[in-house]
Amino acid sequence: MSSLPRPRPAVESVGLKLNENLEEFTVIWLDARIDTSADCIDTKKHLQSIINYLKTFNDSAKCIDYIKAVKEEKVFLIVSGAYGEKVVPEIENLPQIRVVYVFCQNTEKHKKWASKHRIVQDIFTNKQKLYKQLTEDVRLSDASLLSIAILSPDSKQNQVTDLNQQSVKYLWSQVLVEALLRFPSSKKAKSDMLKECRQQYYDNKREIDIIQEFDKEYCAENAIAWYTRECFLYKIVNKALRTDNIDVIFKFRFFIKDLYEELSKMHATYITSVPSIVYVYRGQYMTMKELTKIKENTQGRISMNTFLSTSTSKQTALDFVQHSTTHSSLAVVLFEIEIDSTLATKPFANIKSKSYHKEENEVLIAMGSTFFIEKVEQDKQGIWNVNLVWSSKEDVELLTYMKKSLGQSTNLETLGSLLIDMGELLKAERYFKLLLEQLPENHPSIGNTYIQMSTIGLNQSNIEKAIEYSEKAEKIFQMSYPMSHPCYGSLYLNMGRIQLLQCDVISARLNLEKAAEIFSKNAPSYDLQLAAVYIQLGNISTICGEQSKMLTELKRGLEIQLKHLPNTHPDIGITYSYLGAAQLTTGLSRDALDSFTKSWEILRKSLSPCHPKYLLTCFTLSQLYDAKKDVDKKNFYLDELFDNLPGMIAQNFGDIELMSLAASMKDGSATNKDIKILETRFKEMVTPLERAVLEFRRFTEALEALLKKNDYDSALELINKTLLYWQQKMPSGTIFLAELHYKTAYAYFKKQDLVSALSSINGAIEILPSDFPWFSKYQLLLGDIYRDEGNQKMKLNELDAALVAYTKAVNIYITYIQPPVHQTISNAYSSITKIHVRKHQFDLAKDNLFKARNSLPPNLLNSKHNLYNIERTVAYSIFRNSIKELINALDSDALEGFQKALSTFIQEMSLLSFDIASTNFFIGYLYTNMANNLLAENHFRFALESAIPKHPIRQITKEVSLEIKQQTLNFILADLLMIYSKTFEPEYVPRLHERAIFYCQKYPTALSHVKLATIYLRIGSVYQKAKNDNLAKNYLNDAYAVMPPDSKSIDKSEKPYFLELAEAQFKYADYCMTQSNFQAACPLFQKSLHIYKILIPATDPKIITIYRKLAGIYASRLDIPLAIRCLEKVVANPSFNVENYSVAAGGEAVEGVLELVCDDPAFTTI
Repeated sequence: MSSLPRPRPAVESVGLKLNENLEEFTVIWLDARIDTSADCIDTKKHLQSIINYLKTFNDSAKCIDYIKAVKEEKVFLIVSGAYGEKVVPEIENLPQIRVVYVFCQNTEKHKKWASKHRIVQDIFTNKQKLYKQLTEDVRLSDASLLSIAILSPDSKQNQVTDLNQQSVKYLWSQVLVEALLRFPSSKKAKSDMLKECRQQYYDNKREIDIIQEFDKEYCAENAIAWYTRECFLYKIVNKALRTDNIDVIFKFRFFIKDLYEELSKMHATYITSVPSIVYVYRGQYMTMKELTKIKENTQGRISMNTFLSTSTSKQTALDFVQHSTTHSSLAVVLFEIEIDSTLATKPFANIKSKSYHKEENEVLIAMGSTFFIEKVEQDKQGIWNVNLVWSSKEDVELLTYMKKSLGQSTNLETLGSLLIDMGELLKAERYFKLLLEQLPENHPSIGNTYIQMSTIGLNQSNIEKAIEYSEKAEKIFQMSYPMSHPCYGSLYLNMGRIQLLQCDVISARLNLEKAAEIFSKNAPSYDLQLAAVYIQLGNISTICGEQSKMLTELKRGLEIQLKHLPNTHPDIGITYSYLGAAQLTTGLSRDALDSFTKSWEILRKSLSPCHPKYLLTCFTLSQLYDAKKDVDKKNFYLDELFDNLPGMIAQNFGDIELMSLAASMKDGSATNKDIKILETRFKEMVTPLERAVLEFRRFTEALEALLKKNDYDSALELINKTLLYWQQKMPSGTIFLAELHYKTAYAYFKKQDLVSALSSINGAIEILPSDFPWFSKYQLLLGDIYRDEGNQKMKLNELDAALVAYTKAVNIYITYIQPPVHQTISNAYSSITKIHVRKHQFDLAKDNLFKARNSLPPNLLNSKHNLYNIERTVAYSIFRNSIKELINALDSDALEGFQKALSTFIQEMSLLSFDIASTNFFIGYLYTNMANNLLAENHFRFALESAIPKHPIRQITKEVSLEIKQQTLNFILADLLMIYSKTFEPEYVPRLHERAIFYCQKYPTALSHVKLATIYLRIGSVYQKAKNDNLAKNYLNDAYAVMPPDSKSIDKSEKPYFLELAEAQFKYADYCMTQSNFQAACPLFQKSLHIYKILIPATDPKIITIYRKLAGIYASRLDIPLAIRCLEKVVANPSFNVENYSVAAGGEAVEGVLELVCDDPAFTTI
């Protein structure tokens, strides 16, 4: 096999940070007179012999900045009197400050200000006393260092977030240490460790000598002796374990492993020589805050993150903390630990025989041991007694699974994978690069390492990096494995994820399907990898909007995970977040909220609070609760996000600017603009797909705003400017482009550019799969486009083209409106009915009318009335088609022919489901058109009487029935009374007018005011023509009484009645003037004028005439100003001809008014 040259990546050494303090304490000396004199050098050496890490400053500002930057260590500050008064107030409340010593030459000078600050230990003028006090305080502080994780009881898990985070920290630290303990031993590991130690203590001769001794004499058998010796090992190892400093733990892994294994050997012997129950003790200084946390979690569990040194003697443990004066802020605590040796899962043993201090009965307990907090009480001496019992529940299900998954032996690949799972991407990358440096050419693990490096790139949203390492992995696999090997499944899965984030859906699906095929053939060993493939396929379906697939694939992957993984495994939590995202796209917001909540519950118990997946879930939940207007829950999740965002950025991205912005959120100094920037950058950071989606959403929000304002031109302009950009950015198979085409079609549709709308909506429909939930929405818009196309063709009298368009519309409606009973469908069938009526295709008209009626929901009663109008239209058409035969039959006096034609007509009405009332109504019209008012009146009356008790609407609710019945009566009664009022034959007047009045009084609400008034006016007119002035006057007065109030708008359907009313009012006013009743005439002229001004042109002679007559009335009252105003209207009218009136040049004078008025014959008596 040929060798493939492998480029060596530039490795940032996994060595520790330059000048990093590996110990717990830092001593800082601030004095303006620090120099290179022998005295200063001697002082520095003495200080370093107590605390190795020494920093000196002669600038107070730089000193303060440095102290504020310290995160993990405790600081002992030695400050001159001159600087102390200024510096101490600025730093005394910092948690990293342990003690301040004022070192000066004049105690009295500084005693006053120093006494005001509790953090000041004392004022020293003697160096030896300072050294002694510093030594004692370091010993005291060292005794107060206890690295614990409080694992709260289950009942409190939902209330104590910080404790839950400690549980997660404990979980991962256990897995990490377990992985390091399984690393194979090597001389290089020891060499790497000592290199770091020499760098740390390069100017500390005592420690350098001990390091040299260790290098020459160390062996695994004396690991305990070296750990218990007061030297660099104890200090560094304990701090590294306490702070979970992975890099330091890794460097010291060989020693930690030796120590653990040596303790395990001693444990095996020890438990055979002691009772099953062993009691050990530890004296400890603790802050009240730490003690309170333990006290509040009684009945919970506590885990020791470091090796725990205890004594078999209670008094010895107490002596350790009681022989010196304690700091006022520290409590004296005695831990009494009960160990059941038969249940212990971690090694512990009395190490006296191997300890550096042979005189002590020290029992050393291994790191990661957990204990049950039984009780916490304070005794009479003020000592807090904390009773602990060894817990046998330390290996929870998830921890057990993760330890088991490590295998018997681990390496850098295992460590790197763990760090990826922990969300420590930058550290993971460093260890994978180190692994690549160590592996020989063509080693099988190289390809897998490249896949892991590609995964890191994906999680950092660095697609270029992800592609680079994926391609390298493929080259290695091609040289080493057949195409069916599972490593290709991992490769295709990784490539699919990359392409998915690039929105290259087609390629992503292709590669994921290849991965699924390979993993399926290698099942069940690769079931979890197969689950990962299904989940990514589900994500693709989510993006493409394939509803039938997205939930199925995601649930299929989840089912496999639930079968093989503990319920609290982070992979399950992440899958629930994907499921929630899919549910959101289908409108299942409640289900989505449930899924994201499950995700959050799992991830908060299994991932670091700084993990990107956990924070993304927090962010999504904040957005969901924002949509629900639940401000408290929204802020809860946002606080969780912003509190942990700086750590996430530091661990995974190293973006200093963004870290600063996140820190401003934490300290409350961020502006609203900062918050928006941070939210946006966070989403962009977590996944580039989210970035693309976010960008598209911003665009669609702007587009939606324009559409809501009905600004369709601007909307289309925006679309046209960006369409090419989105087509290049998004693959052709995404929902985003389909939605863009849909909105384009909608804008064109609203502009009635139906050709462009049709083209755009077809583009959207071509993209979407038919099972996508929005597919029906797109189809219905297509139906509306065809419907409006039919309307346009109808206006142009292009009946065939209109019929084609309406037919397409109705076919879409009945397919995508389920069930197919809807007003939209009914309206479409009604439009088709009208076309067939106009084409005299009455059979087809009736068929479609039946469909219109059957597709209308029964609850849409108002629409049913509208449908009744269509039915009447069809009936009118049939009537018009039949009327010639009927009239011809009458003209020929062939009664048999007439009856046959009439029978056919009645049968047609029956087929259309018309009742007796409606049929007689049409026959009444027939006789009206034949000028046979008596026969017409009979049929109208019969129709009216039949409509009331037998109308089909009666079967519906009473309230609606009355409303519809009155509308039906309007049709019948109005036409009937019009016949009565139009009949001028004197012999019929008495009977007809009585019949008309009878119906008017019997059904007063069946007619509008204007129609009723018009009927009374007509009857009055009949009596005027019959020279019966008294009856005429009575009915004209009745008309006046029911006349409608003035209205600025008139219904078009009542326009003829209003015109007739205005004419009747005018004539009645004229009649009043003949009776010299100017008082009655004036309001009638005014009402008539009001109607004419709305309905007829302003230049109509009738308007000029009314103004002239009103001027005459006002003049008769000597109301000259009103008379002049009316005449001004006359003169200003364009149709006024001055030659027809004898108005002098000074026509504005009263004489001119009277002269003009006297031209009117009605005023000859004035």
